[in-house]
Amino acid sequence: MAAPGKGRIVGIVLVVAFIVVAGFFFNPFASSVPEGVDTDATELRSVTWSGDDYEVVTFEDELFVLNPENVEVYALDEDATRDFISRDRNTLWLQQRTVEGLGLDAAELEPAA
Repeated sequence: MAAPGKGRIVGIVLVVAFIVVAGFFFNPFASSVPEGVDTDATELRSVTWSGDDYEVVTFEDELFVLNPENVEVYALDEDATRDFISRDRNTLWLQQRTVEGLGLDAAELEPAA
């Protein structure tokens, strides 16, 4: 039986190295939302006050005006960089910057996780 050539061994090593490196950058099982956020939540472009209500806008330009009495608000970890709304539109997960911008007391909000 003939031993494989050097070119074949190098090719196999390169393929294995590519698969290992690709695994660090692409995880098909990873979620695109932070821990504690529903996996079917929608990312928000902005969250502001409109009178006494939250006014939230998605990246699909959907506008929702939400009464704070009917919405649960959760504070995400400090490393979160995005805001989210639940599919049923009664839960918000907000990053620390948004919480501060709305003038909410982060200590009074439930943590997301």
